[in-house]
Amino acid sequence: MKRTFLTAALVAVVGIMGLSAGDASAQDAKAIYAKECAKCHGDSGAGDGAMGQKLKDKPSDWTKGAGLSGLDDAKLAESIAKGGGAIGKSKAMPAYPKLSDAEVKALVAHVKSLKK
Repeated sequence: MKRTFLTAALVAVVGIMGLSAGDASAQDAKAIYAKECAKCHGDSGAGDGAMGQKLKDKPSDWTKGAGLSGLDDAKLAESIAKGGGAIGKSKAMPAYPKLSDAEVKALVAHVKSLKK
């Protein structure tokens, strides 16, 4: 009886807080962006990262919305998970298949938030 009550209480708390094992926060997205994306897209998303400057196809400047036009959230998510070539963009954009769906979704929101 105690175990059932504790389980039900935990489920209720998690439900109230809107948490699940698959949730990724804006903070998570910022950390992923800083670690994986900023080297090419730059810290602020201006497309001025050190590695990106060496590429033939320059990274998108998210601050001006470049690279966002014509792309919905699903296409942005696909480009993150499968790489730029998967959606007809630069093949220099690597795939990040190890990111969870929640992390990709949070990263899409973060990239969109960089537009000034």
